Amino acid sequence: MSFSKWLSLFCFILTVGNVEICNSQTAEKPNILLIVLDDLNDYTGFLGGHLQVKTPNMDALAKEGTVFTNAHTNAPICAPSRASFLTGIYPHVSQNFWFTDWTENEVLKNCKSLPLFMGDNGYYTLGTGKLMHHRVKSEWHQYGIPNTFGPYAFNGKKVVPHPIMPKEYSTDKNDGLFTSLANVPNIPQEGKFPGYNGWFDVANRKPFKYVDENNRDLLNDEQHAKWAVEKLKTLEKTESDKPFFMAIGFVRPHTPLVAPQKYFDMYPLETLKTPVIKKNDTDDTYYRSTFRWTPPWAKHLEELAASYPTLNDGLKKYLQAYLACVSFADAQVGKVLTALNNSKFKDNTIVILTSDHGYNHGQKDFLYKNNLWEESTRVPLIVKAPQIQSSIGKRINHPVSLIDVFPTIADFSNIKSSNLKTVNGKPLSGYSLKPFLENPEQDNWKGPDVALTVVRGNFKSNKVNEQSYSVRSKKYRYIRYVNGKEELYDNEKDPYEWENLAADKKYKIIKENLHQQMNFLLSI
Repeated sequence: MSFSKWLSLFCFILTVGNVEICNSQTAEKPNILLIVLDDLNDYTGFLGGHLQVKTPNMDALAKEGTVFTNAHTNAPICAPSRASFLTGIYPHVSQNFWFTDWTENEVLKNCKSLPLFMGDNGYYTLGTGKLMHHRVKSEWHQYGIPNTFGPYAFNGKKVVPHPIMPKEYSTDKNDGLFTSLANVPNIPQEGKFPGYNGWFDVANRKPFKYVDENNRDLLNDEQHAKWAVEKLKTLEKTESDKPFFMAIGFVRPHTPLVAPQKYFDMYPLETLKTPVIKKNDTDDTYYRSTFRWTPPWAKHLEELAASYPTLNDGLKKYLQAYLACVSFADAQVGKVLTALNNSKFKDNTIVILTSDHGYNHGQKDFLYKNNLWEESTRVPLIVKAPQIQSSIGKRINHPVSLIDVFPTIADFSNIKSSNLKTVNGKPLSGYSLKPFLENPEQDNWKGPDVALTVVRGNFKSNKVNEQSYSVRSKKYRYIRYVNGKEELYDNEKDPYEWENLAADKKYKIIKENLHQQMNFLLSI
């Protein structure tokens, strides 16, 4: 008799005797399903960041789980964020602040990534999509479909701007593309370029078939959802004592903002509401002055404004595409959750859903991520633990961050072993969120009272003291830039962070306290 069958019989006997210590499969080792979206801010139904957004599947998960309403990224751009939370190490601890290959970082290469850690502790690990930059397939038992961003317009030899997009806003192949999949590009022959009619899958160097909505190739995220659903069905048929750890990285709503037409139809331009933006909101901010040059991502809003009759017209077009991609990604999440709920794993699987960072939609003259304000640092975070009934539907406002995902998964999995490969690694930086689920009404958490975020402040240095940082408490945000400039916001009274209070003497003690908490975390 296998261990799992023996345990099931043991649980049945105890239940008959009115003693319930088991749930299903293995009570000590639940399955883990981690779902990571890309560039998703609080524009979800359950967070209410945009009142017109439609995310029924994520909203349903939020009702079944616990929502951390004050969750934040530790680095508001893809590569360092993912390298951090999938190794469990703060960016300032590893000094990995940008797109450097994490496998070459002296700290991170000597720590176990989350899939390697889970695999070394009895889990069968499966992953697909955009999880880490600089992917290492060997750290998984099974790795599915690599992430791709497209499809793109193509001139027969290389990616080119889509002809439907304004020329002023064509910063690169990703950020300069936001349109429906139904707008099939037709690039005429020009010079040595033969031209091309249709979308093109650049990553796989092949045409992307699109005849209509019912006759087309699957987009990358659809492929990931299909792969995950098929793997869940296969796992159900497999007799194994091993629990599974499955991670799915959906790339939307990352640019290019391309999705099927039906998702664009959900957001008619004539009724679409753009974010509330304060005129001259950057006058008391210091992000741009931290650089000796203007970063290209800081120019996106200007480029959008130059592309349309009014800035609001441009923001509507961009926002429509972003929301369409959010709803498209939500549909893929729904496919996976439906498969899980229809499987035998439903009651013994911890589900965690989050994003690598947020995104600004014109606030503070920003149309991008990689800043230290609320829109870029805040992320959705849901933890569903079916065996903890008291946490269902609860909302936690205590500040937490993505660094806490790794220790939370380890805690739910009852894994006590080290995350270190060698002595040159570092212990996990975060804390398990499980206490919040066990006692939602009490604060029994051992972690900090602020969430720490870093933005690279000096592109010639990886020194900790030459970067810019933010901490977010329950009520305030404090920002300290590399040039010494400061910002302070009362997010309870000023949720849009319109008034910088750093120079106000009435807030001196509050600012100093947040500064001390920041310095304490940076000393770890």
